[in-house]
Formats: sequence, structure tokens, C-alpha cells
Amino acid sequence: MLIGLDASRANRLRRSGVEWYSYHLICNLYRIDFRNQYFLYTEKELAGELAPLRSNFRSRVIHWPLGRLWTLGGLSLEMLRFKPDLLFVPSHTLPFIGGKKNVITWHDVGYEVYPETYTKWELTSLKRGAKRAAKIADAIITISEYTKQEMLRYYNVEADKVKVIYMGCNHERWHRQSPEAVNDFLTKHNFSLPYFIYLGRLALRKNIIGLIRSYNCFRKKYNQPHNLFLVGPSSTLQEEINEEIQNSPFKKEIKRLGWLPTEDLPSLLNGARAIVLPSFCEGFGLPTIEAMACGCPVIASTSGSLPEIVQDAGLLVDAHDYEGFANQMVKVIDDQDLRRRLIEKGLKRSQDFSWEKCARQTLEVLESV
Repeated sequence: MLIGLDASRANRLRRSGVEWYSYHLICNLYRIDFRNQYFLYTEKELAGELAPLRSNFRSRVIHWPLGRLWTLGGLSLEMLRFKPDLLFVPSHTLPFIGGKKNVITWHDVGYEVYPETYTKWELTSLKRGAKRAAKIADAIITISEYTKQEMLRYYNVEADKVKVIYMGCNHERWHRQSPEAVNDFLTKHNFSLPYFIYLGRLALRKNIIGLIRSYNCFRKKYNQPHNLFLVGPSSTLQEEINEEIQNSPFKKEIKRLGWLPTEDLPSLLNGARAIVLPSFCEGFGLPTIEAMACGCPVIASTSGSLPEIVQDAGLLVDAHDYEGFANQMVKVIDDQDLRRRLIEKGLKRSQDFSWEKCARQTLEVLESV
């Protein structure tokens, strides 16, 4: 079978959840599948571990002059020229013209659940694309049971064509480090101890404002200085987040570190008091698993897929309960028995996730369509 695969997100240098999903999935399909033929469709030449390719994997660079809407426009033109037996797009944006068969991965429905955290343009394009993709796709992969149920609620899709396949964890990168190695890294980069960390896109739907307010409550309760590191790229609607930081009495301890090289993140997680993820909606919550693999306690919201993914390996709080988050932040510092249990359970829970397993289950879906 000839499988066309949208590799445009995987081929980006700066990656977040969907990009990492695409990247690791392609890398692991490459390792396990010697039967099928693949075309990897990209905007530019493949880079890093995605290249070079062996004989059953070939790249197709599709130039698109408009910059945006590459999947909808450029990939549609490619489908006009030549349709693969199956087109797999690792996000819910299918091109206007698909393959002979089409499979997509659906990551979340945040734009339906919290539309106020998106711009009008984002809402319009996401909703239109999602409805069309849900109708056209021959099979749909979701990254959590929560996402599957939400997708079935908002779109008229047959439940039996939706398969839940969890994301993975790259344990070669995300693992515990020695205290000496962590301290050397933090000293080298002038990162001040102690600190809590948030890892992900700085978007309103991630409840960054709630995180800052929870941190303010924590600082008022706990009379020892702690930094809050916000690690990740900015998103749209940043004015409210910037204003919230400026209004904080502890604004000097709130550090926006922006995008950091992926190789730096395990050390930051190893050195943190905890990762705090108060999101309003998560389709999976990949940073929770990566933090667990690094021995970093997890404090997350009860929203979206987070209870499903975290289970009893982290502390769960209502996304709107700032005092509740602050109390749990105090607990992971003061209660050493609790901290030890969270680390042990987190390390064990993280072993349930692997990208090879994700790729094998995905391949089963692709070959069954």
C-alpha cells in the first residue's frame, strides 16, 4: 500500500504537542514498517532524524507560495496530481482534495469547549475544517478517550470509526538525572532555585492567567521565594497574560523563558519542585508524562483528558480553584512522603507510554482502512 503522510508539522524546528506527535510517529513508523510505501509530504526538504530515507520512504516537497494553508492548498494540488492509496494527516485538517482513503488524528476540541480563548479567524477555520474532516475521514484516531467522546458529542461521526491511541514518551530523552548534573545545568544557565515550571504553549486556553493567580496565592501562603518558569512559545491573545504578570506582586519571580531547546527541558523538569498545568482543556497533556519520566511531581487540572492520563500519579485540582492549586504547591514542598509517592507513581505511569506502541497501533488502523 502507498501511504501519503502529511509531514509538514513534523518537519518544523520548533515543536509543541502536535508537531512532536507527528515527528515521533513518523520516526517510529520508519523503524517498524518495511512493507508499505510512504510519501512524506513537506513544505521544505526533510531535516534531522527524518532524513535520509530508505527505499520505501520518499519525500515530496510541495511548494506553496501563500505560506499559510499549506495542507488545504498545496497538499490538495498534490492530491490532484497523484492520489496515494491512503492519505494520513496527523491533525484534523484534511486537504480539500484527499487520497483514495483518508485517516486523521484528532487532538482536541478546545475551540468548541472554550471558544473565547481563540481568535475569530482561528474559530472559523478550525470549526469549518473539523466538520469537513469528520465527514470525509474513513478512520479517525484520537489521542485520549476524552477527546473521542467530545468529538462524538460535537460531530456526527460513527463511534466505530474512531480509535483511541495514546501518545508516547521518548524515554531516551525524558528520564531522571543525577542531582550533580541538574545543578551543573542550572548553574550554567543561571536558573535560580527553587522553582515551579509550566511547560507548553502560552495560550489563554492553557489557563496561564489562572496559573499566575495560583502562584500569587502560593507565595502569600508560603513565605519562601520560589520562581515560576513559563516555558513555551507565545500564542494569540497575549495582552491579558502580559497584564496579569505585570499586576502580580511577585512579577519579578515570574520568568517567561520562551521557547527553549528540547535538550534543556529534561534538566529543568528534574530540578523543579513540580510542573503545574491548570489547563481548561487538554486533548492529552504530553508534558505531564514527560515530567513524570523525569521524576517531577505533577499538579494538573481536572479538565479534559488530564485525569485520564495522570490518574493517581499526580495531584488534580479544579482549573478555577486558585487556592486549591496553591495548597497543592505547598504540599509537594512540605510533605516529603507525598512527594516521594508522586515521584514513584509518576515514574511507573510514564512507562505505560511509548512512541513505538503508538506507531504500531497507528499502523494497524492505517492497514485496516
